[in-house]
Amino acid sequence: MKTRAALFHGAGQPLEVREIELREPRPHEVLVRLKAVGVCGTDLHVVKGEWERPKPMVLGHEGAGTVEAVGAEVDLLQPGDAVVLSWAPSCGECADCRRGRPAACIELQRAIGNGTLLDGTTGLAADGETVYRGTATGALSELLTVDADVALPLGGDLPLQHAALLGCAALTGVGAVLFQARPEPGSVVLVVGAGGVGQFCVQGARIAGAAEIVCVDPLEARLEQAARLGASRTATPEELPETLRGVAPDGADVALDAVGAPETTSFSLRWTRNGGRTVLVGLPAAGERLDLDPAEFVRREKELTGSMYGSEDPRHALPLLLEHVRSGALQLEPLVGPTFTLDDVNEAVEASLAGSPGRVLVLP
Repeated sequence: MKTRAALFHGAGQPLEVREIELREPRPHEVLVRLKAVGVCGTDLHVVKGEWERPKPMVLGHEGAGTVEAVGAEVDLLQPGDAVVLSWAPSCGECADCRRGRPAACIELQRAIGNGTLLDGTTGLAADGETVYRGTATGALSELLTVDADVALPLGGDLPLQHAALLGCAALTGVGAVLFQARPEPGSVVLVVGAGGVGQFCVQGARIAGAAEIVCVDPLEARLEQAARLGASRTATPEELPETLRGVAPDGADVALDAVGAPETTSFSLRWTRNGGRTVLVGLPAAGERLDLDPAEFVRREKELTGSMYGSEDPRHALPLLLEHVRSGALQLEPLVGPTFTLDDVNEAVEASLAGSPGRVLVLP
């Protein structure tokens, strides 16, 4: 079958919207019509040339849509079901998948690097040549075939433009707080970076019962958004020492680096109290290295750890997040930023690169 998709040809080149060939669903796959796709920082790393990936490639992995057809072996989904995409299906065999961490699956990481699905195929082609998939998904397309485990059912009547954010930013940000940082109720939580993931870290800290949530970002519009979502105090990086002096002069109990650059990780660790925990949530550009002072860990007994895709199996985390959405504790609508059609995908990328305070969405 055919579908229209946005092809990435290389850093500095515009994405090309064109018709490509899409494989029919195999017995274990489903065909999804995408309704909303978020532009994630992972996509931007590729666009900027910070991560090398095979080309041409269909980027995008944070999406929601409706099932149009199911393979013969699929019994938990049916046409018409609303679904959100998870880019981390479980191979079911490796040590990480067996312990409930499919995002760390070595086969998945290999597939992402190669621009394929878990089985090494892509199911996409243009002019007889292979088209690759971004983050083992390739969601910037009108139609997409994926493994049934990738299409997680939403249930209810959640708008798909809101639901798309659950597929990556929400699972990553809220999950990093609830499943990895695990702040005690009454804690002081520092969130560094108020982009899409950072805004969900703020909400995760609020859901966890933090007494103070301090959010740091150089962009005022993003700080204003963080305050609306639950940050009790906001600051630019230069303002943080004075801001923390009033609530946590010894540093935050938990700090989350939602950016992932070496500078922001060092910054987050610097403002974590002795005995506190720093969680690296954002992903750095390829080749970046972190310069660490061992005294931070020996003398000051700090802990530095990472969180990939919320540190939980998406199949278990998504129902929990949906409960928080339906209770009103987790807000999605305020995080939806400007929307663009598939034909205007390059404008969507530019808006995201410019630091839009809300999640930029493409509506295929």
